[in-house]
Amino acid sequence: MTEPIHQTLTERELLPDVHVVDAGYTTAALFLSATKRGTELLGPAPHDSSRQSREDQGFSRADFRLDWDNESAICPRGHRSFEWWEQKNHRNGTPVLKVFFSAEHCRPCPKQTSCTKPPSGRRGRGITFLPRGRHEALEAVRQAQETDSWKNRYAIRAGVEGTISQAVRVTGLRRTRYRVLPATHLGHVFAATAINLIRIDRWLTGTALGGTRTSRLEALMLAA
Repeated sequence: MTEPIHQTLTERELLPDVHVVDAGYTTAALFLSATKRGTELLGPAPHDSSRQSREDQGFSRADFRLDWDNESAICPRGHRSFEWWEQKNHRNGTPVLKVFFSAEHCRPCPKQTSCTKPPSGRRGRGITFLPRGRHEALEAVRQAQETDSWKNRYAIRAGVEGTISQAVRVTGLRRTRYRVLPATHLGHVFAATAINLIRIDRWLTGTALGGTRTSRLEALMLAA
């Protein structure tokens, strides 16, 4: 829903400079489209899904440099790919770049076992990348989110999660009491109004903030 939300906010001239979201609302395409709209999508970037990255061994995508102008990738040992072609992801139709290195270089490489399976034909390691705009947008966020500055900015998300938790517990926000969308929307407005009134009351009366709650399952684990 990230793109429809941004489109609606743009039409109403309410698009924020920074939109803080969780990992369920970020992709490379969304980071890029948000930037083009003039807003920053502040949220964690999807992790590298390659086997090498998941197992934390061998060379992952991030270890390969891309020479966009010459349409080739360069491996950590300095060899260039010999195939580079565009295609679409067979699952979702997303445009991707497929890069292959020559088995002539991969087969005798001393790092071959930590990089890829033994080549059986003329192709060695094959890697899938996103198109340049999406790739660079995604890598920029991945690098930024490792810094203390990014983590301090994203800490505001904890307040959002606290608000969602309070709304679910106090107003039953995850279930609607109505059958039609207009009435459901009205219910959401009432729930938001109730949360605001509760917080104003607690602010005026000096009620202390609640502590972090312990789930029943966690309580059982602690008791054990």
